[in-house]
Amino acid sequence: MNSFRKYFILILLNFLAIEVYCQTNLSTSSPIIIESTTLDTIQVNKISTSFSILWLNDTIRVNISNNGVKTDTSSVENPKRKGYFNSRGFFLSNEGAIQNCYCYALEKYFENNETYAQNIFKQTTSIDRASIEKILTNSFKIITEFSTKPRKNLKKAIPNDVMLGFVNKNGWTIHAAYYRDGVFYTKNGMFKPDTFKSLNKFLKVSYWDTEKIVIYKLDEDKIKSIYSKPDGSAGEQFPSRS
Repeated sequence: MNSFRKYFILILLNFLAIEVYCQTNLSTSSPIIIESTTLDTIQVNKISTSFSILWLNDTIRVNISNNGVKTDTSSVENPKRKGYFNSRGFFLSNEGAIQNCYCYALEKYFENNETYAQNIFKQTTSIDRASIEKILTNSFKIITEFSTKPRKNLKKAIPNDVMLGFVNKNGWTIHAAYYRDGVFYTKNGMFKPDTFKSLNKFLKVSYWDTEKIVIYKLDEDKIKSIYSKPDGSAGEQFPSRS
């Protein structure tokens, strides 16, 4: 009886050890990095370089800040804030000045995604409207959408970890933001990233011509069927920029 009990305890301990290993391995697994491939150089200037990039099945235009180049703040300096005022009087930040709302929203989305990561959308890059619309149409799926009028629509509950597309009367996605835990993450042109909690208040100040809000989530089933490396390595041909 004693030998049987020892044998049973040994089996149980082995089982628990395997369970702990599997759970630890699962929880620490790295996300799959969506690859990118540089197809062509479109334009080169003093501040940045534009590339034609293949991301999943879409060819998008990515503008990348040149190494070591910062926004020129010498024209009109403000001793209280880092940056300068342009001809319209708007404060421009020299920190991540090149990144626009589309790129920032995508960066925040993948930053909080446990399954997939990416190596394109970051502080030193931006993409144009045609590119974000390709990405949202072909790599994301619409969860819901609603009109901005009447204003009570802006109080609708929004699911967690989603991208918001701000659409005007022409059907253009004029702005994008990321939403998580009651907070909207946004960036307006060369301004620093910001957050807000009320869609209604935000639209009164910014993007007042938005007629529709579209809520997106990454279509992970489609991504799996398109292109990804299980070893989590990044696309080697994407130009390295710090």
